Amino acid sequence: MTALRKYKPLQAHLERRRGRPEMLTFEDIEGIIGKGLPPSATKHRSFWSNDNREEGSACHAWSRAGYRVAYLDREQKVVRFERIR
Repeated sequence: MTALRKYKPLQAHLERRRGRPEMLTFEDIEGIIGKGLPPSATKHRSFWSNDNREEGSACHAWSRAGYRVAYLDREQKVVRFERIR
């Protein structure tokens, strides 16, 4: 399975938010995508970068839905998505 397809459910979830911000735990995201996040989600801030242009990165899911990561706490395992202005 390509990473792009893996994060498609996250994109759909955010599209249904219609621009409303949302704070999600890593566990919430895993429930949405139906799979575990890779270890890099906890270990590397770059996983959550809004500028990650690697093919199939998770960034594509939220950016295509019109969102950006506005807040990240890797220790608490939470991320806040906000609409791109």
